[in-house]
Amino acid sequence: MLKINRIWAMPSRHTFTIKPIKELLGRYIKGDWIDPFAGDNSPAVWTNDLNPDKPTKYHLEATEFVKQMSSAKFLFDGALFDPPYSLRQIMECYNGIGSVPDKHWATTKFYIDVKSGLAKIIKPEGLCISFGWNTIGLGKNRGFEIIEILIVSHGRLHNDTLITVERKIKTLF
Repeated sequence: MLKINRIWAMPSRHTFTIKPIKELLGRYIKGDWIDPFAGDNSPAVWTNDLNPDKPTKYHLEATEFVKQMSSAKFLFDGALFDPPYSLRQIMECYNGIGSVPDKHWATTKFYIDVKSGLAKIIKPEGLCISFGWNTIGLGKNRGFEIIEILIVSHGRLHNDTLITVERKIKTLF
């Protein structure tokens, strides 16, 4: 049964520190998780961020990181998918590190490639928790079903943060 909940919380650029989001992650994250856009506060074991100043194990472009992780000898218990949500956020995240975003970062193909790569390396019954302004997640076409949606309202002129929790029910690759 799909669980949907809406709650208000102060916004933060550090998504995983927002109280209801931190609580949701605490309920689901166990074992080896992967995060291709980790930033500063990821609870995942296998972390990546393009910015070399972030406290992550890898500093690769997300598609390259996921491709490299697909050569691991095991599948992951879950993945976090919390990319920059817009071209403006991409510019804010990466221009400051001297990396001028290639325009392919602002295309749906870039996100599709990362999502498809993650779907291949999550074990059966594993989870993906996606963040953004929609609830698309990895989706049925990649073998996932939504089990929970959390809507975090930030009030005023801030967009809500939508969190989609999905379980891998089929391996399609």
